[in-house]
Amino acid sequence: MEEQKRILVVGSLNMDQVVELPRLPTLGETLLGAGSLKLVPGGKGANQAVALARLGGAVTMAGRVGRDPFGQQLLAALQSAGVSTELVAVDEEEASGTAFIFLVEQDNAIIVAAGANSRLGHDPKHLAGIEEALGRASALVLQLEIPLATVEHLVKTARLAAVPVVLNAAPAQALDSELLRQVELLIVNEHEAQALVAALETTRGSAGPSAELETSDVLAQGRALALRLHELGVATVVVTLGAAGALLVTRERQIAGSQEQTAPLCLYEPAPRVQVTDTTAAGDCFVAALTLALLVEGQPPAQALRFAVYASALKVTRFGAQSGLPERAAVEAFLAANPPLG
Repeated sequence: MEEQKRILVVGSLNMDQVVELPRLPTLGETLLGAGSLKLVPGGKGANQAVALARLGGAVTMAGRVGRDPFGQQLLAALQSAGVSTELVAVDEEEASGTAFIFLVEQDNAIIVAAGANSRLGHDPKHLAGIEEALGRASALVLQLEIPLATVEHLVKTARLAAVPVVLNAAPAQALDSELLRQVELLIVNEHEAQALVAALETTRGSAGPSAELETSDVLAQGRALALRLHELGVATVVVTLGAAGALLVTRERQIAGSQEQTAPLCLYEPAPRVQVTDTTAAGDCFVAALTLALLVEGQPPAQALRFAVYASALKVTRFGAQSGLPERAAVEAFLAANPPLG
């Protein structure tokens, strides 16, 4: 029997230090938080790996941690979720990555100290192991909490190996259009999409953003951003809109006379109303769910988008980055309780 191909997630592992606040402090101000400091395993890469495993995927995580108690806890959290950690290296020079998360009402603000994550791709032996695993992967999932040079190298390697690449372009930063054209699935929130389009337009010498991109209508702006990124060559673009849901733009084959053509297909899935507890890792849950449903399981785009939106909505009802990520059965029950309208 042929071994199931694994999804390879290459990215960050951070120990999240979480504190609840009534509001963010101003410069020079000290605020008292609510309750005790909470330590929760996180990092965008690790969160996505755990979410994929909880949703039923076979997952290998590649990254770096420090030789410290946080590193041990981060590895244990992945292993307890069923994620293979053979490609998580222990760095002898840097401490494990840390994220400082401030929970304010129904939102958060995050500061990341990259630590060992900043050296991912610097060790030739470790990188060679990741490349070897990539050749056997069903998909490669990347984010931007690791060196951009490593991301660029792995995207090119995956392209040569015909392995589809999922890029969650977060945190926001400028990316080359040639890199984006090699990505099968680009996932960004509206702020990241705006920053990415603005940087690309500046590089191309555009006169400035169109009226559609500057509109205050969240859906119209999200659609315009997704279409613009799709026009630049990304096969499938998703713009997440928080409590408003998500938009997906992809290619749709159409028959015009005797010729087959492609045209953009734009899909929108609103998010269900839920009681928000913690939005941390909601985006990571979305990335995992969409990757699994669309690229690995081959669900139709509309069905895969709905699965991802509902998985993410379920996550925000639970506390903690990895501890709050839902199991597949819980997501399917949530979907069944909220059938599509019409």
